[in-house]
Amino acid sequence: MLVSAFMRAAAITQTASNCLNAHMRSVLVLAVLSMVSGGCEAADQPGSTATDAAVASPPSAADPHEALYAYGDWGDPFVNLPKGAAQRQRVCESGHDDSIRRLFCKEDAPTITSLNDLQVALQIDPAKLAGVGGSALAGHSTSLSTRAISAINPRVITFRLLTDKFNGGRGGLEMIILAFHRGEQFVELATFTQAEGNYFYVVHFDQECNDRPEGCLPGELLTDSVEKNWRNVTLYDEASLENTVLDCATCHQPDGPGTRRILRMQEFDDPWTHWFFNATPGGKALVDDYTAAKGDETIAGLLRQDIGGISPGGLETVVGGGDHYQPNMFNSEIIEREVTQSAALQGGNQPVDNRIPGTSPTWQIAYEASKRGDFIPTPFHDVKVTDAAKLQRATEAYQAYRSGDLPKEALPDIRDVFPDDHALLARMGMSTEPGLSGEEVLIQACSQCHNERLNQSLSRARFRPDIASLSRAEKDAAIARLMLPPNSVYAMPPARLRVLSREARERAIEALRR
Repeated sequence: MLVSAFMRAAAITQTASNCLNAHMRSVLVLAVLSMVSGGCEAADQPGSTATDAAVASPPSAADPHEALYAYGDWGDPFVNLPKGAAQRQRVCESGHDDSIRRLFCKEDAPTITSLNDLQVALQIDPAKLAGVGGSALAGHSTSLSTRAISAINPRVITFRLLTDKFNGGRGGLEMIILAFHRGEQFVELATFTQAEGNYFYVVHFDQECNDRPEGCLPGELLTDSVEKNWRNVTLYDEASLENTVLDCATCHQPDGPGTRRILRMQEFDDPWTHWFFNATPGGKALVDDYTAAKGDETIAGLLRQDIGGISPGGLETVVGGGDHYQPNMFNSEIIEREVTQSAALQGGNQPVDNRIPGTSPTWQIAYEASKRGDFIPTPFHDVKVTDAAKLQRATEAYQAYRSGDLPKEALPDIRDVFPDDHALLARMGMSTEPGLSGEEVLIQACSQCHNERLNQSLSRARFRPDIASLSRAEKDAAIARLMLPPNSVYAMPPARLRVLSREARERAIEALRR
């Protein structure tokens, strides 16, 4: 019964997604033909436009956002970017000098066909780390894939301080950092050198399943299948991703051009809220949720004993650098204590059981700053971000897959474990707070990528969440993007980061119509 139920659900979701594809592509083509400016937190691509027809009607019962889309059907952010040899040449001619660029640009560059190949080539294979190096796992993130990261689909970060082997060992010391999670066909890389500071890259790949009209299924993206049999591997540097939804600067250079690039770890101090670690109550609660679903399964080259056995303190040291600078830092010790105590007063048992959320005045101050657009979203105040019932269903499905009772092609999307309550989602950085005015919705949803601190020469800068200065054409373009389906890379806000309630979307559109 369990297997047949999962298979029926998977078939319904896939069929609904496929049936909508042709119609939505036609909607997208119409909308893209005449859009005049960049939209809120969407990938700005050359030639993106919007039509008067798309602007004419507010959302209705037939609005694309009310349709059944598969979770994770967020559009391909690389679809309009150069790939292969042309993109490699672009990075190689950039003039930037670090081990990542030299690895990919040398004449005998290695063939990368898996995550392990990439780790080995960069000397950060978790199985062979030595010296100053380590790993850490996060069960919540405000990164490029906010709505993908949870205890059962963690973000894995591996790092190592190494000597420049590509220069015969004569170069200086360099820090290499790799971030990966299942569900996406890309890996994030960062390098730090004394000469050039931090610099960021993304490695994109595809799989055989990309050749199918319906694309890849959850079972091909959210199991170890996504870690191997890579094809068409392409390196992008931060300059290549500027003005797209993957733009590194919005998080790593938040004060704008000419300012320092930073690594991010908002939960910076012990007990490192949201990071796996058996020695902290919250960290162990996350490890236990992972283990319930995944058992002894490895991820990204980490052995089972390493998942929960490695302190996030190593990553803290790497990220902290000389001055531990983290804008809008998350004070883990105080926030966790306030959450635990406030939940206990209501009969709750944080952090093990999050069915009764906690509250934290300390966290609220940081949240209000991010809601105003002063900083990127602050992480959630509770350790866990998952809905208990959804997490249980995803756990049972993955257990059935691992035992062989559920075929890989029938595995549901185990990223879909977050609550449906937009008040909770807003606090997690995934939505906007209920009851806001349209102007306030735009500020909370869009300020991370659209603000006066970032590069004002990009087309993205033509849209400002403070909409008083926008022209009629720019407002109409924003409305058109708000009405695009979530599987469009032009949709605002991008579905991989945030989802708006119907009320929030209507209020934002109403504000833009004025």
